[in-house]
Amino acid sequence: MNLLKLLGWEVERMTKPYLILITLLVVTQFTWLGVFLWSETNMYEEIRRTGTPDYVLTFGNYIGGVPFILSIGVAVAAMLLYSFWIWYRDFQGRGTFMMRLLLMPQQRMLVFGAKLATMMLMVLGLLSVQWIALKLQYIAFTGWFDSQMIPVSGTFEQAIRFDGALSVMYPASFVNFLIHQVLIVLVILYIFAFVLMERSLWQRTLWAPILAMLILGTLILVPVLTFYFLENRLFMDELMLLILLGLIGWMTAAIWIARRYLTKKLSV
Repeated sequence: MNLLKLLGWEVERMTKPYLILITLLVVTQFTWLGVFLWSETNMYEEIRRTGTPDYVLTFGNYIGGVPFILSIGVAVAAMLLYSFWIWYRDFQGRGTFMMRLLLMPQQRMLVFGAKLATMMLMVLGLLSVQWIALKLQYIAFTGWFDSQMIPVSGTFEQAIRFDGALSVMYPASFVNFLIHQVLIVLVILYIFAFVLMERSLWQRTLWAPILAMLILGTLILVPVLTFYFLENRLFMDELMLLILLGLIGWMTAAIWIARRYLTKKLSV
C-alpha cells in the first residue's frame, strides 16, 4: 500500500462532508449578500428622500457583517474538528481497512502522511473556493449598487487587506501566504500528536486527554516564554532567526512525538 492510494482513500472518505461544508458556506454567504443588498438599497433610498445622501458603501461593510464572519468561523471550526475526527473515526471499528493498516507498524507513518496531506488539500480547497466566492460576491456587490446609482468606494484588495480574518487567509505577499500555510500545518501536526498521545494513554489512565494537553502545552509554552524573555534583547534579524528556529523545532517535535506514539506506543 503506497501513499497515493492511502491519500485517495482518505479523500474519498471526506468528499461528502467536505462538499456539504462548502455548499453551506457558499449558500450562507450569498444569502447574506442578498439580504445586505436589499437592506442597504432601502436605507439609501430613505436617506435620498430626506436630503442629499453622503453615505458611501464599501465591500468591507458586507464582509464585516455578522453572518459572513460566522460563516468563516464555522468553516474554520469544521476544519479543526475534522483534524481530530480523521483519526478518531479509525478507532471506532475493528474491522475497517484503516484499522487493519494500523495493525502493521511499518504502514502507520504512511497513514499519518496521507491524513496530513488530506487535511492540507481540504484547507487549500477551502481557501480557493472562498476566494472565488469573494470575487463573485464583489462583482455582484458593485454591479448591483452601480445599477442603483449608489456610490461605492474602495477596491476588492483594500477590503480584504483591512478585514482581520481575510487578511490572514489571503495575505498581501506570497511569502506571507507560505508562512501562514506552515503555521496551519503546525496546528494540524499538534492536533494529530494530541490524538495519538491520548489514544496511546487512554487504556492506562483516565487522565489521558489532560496529560496529553499538559505535555503538548508545555512544549508550546516554553519557546513562547523564551521568545518573550529575549524579545527586547535581540536585533530584528536575530529575532527572525529565533522565530524560524522555533517553528522548525515545534514542527520537528510534533512529528517526532506523533511518530513515536504512532509506531511505538499505540495499541490497536
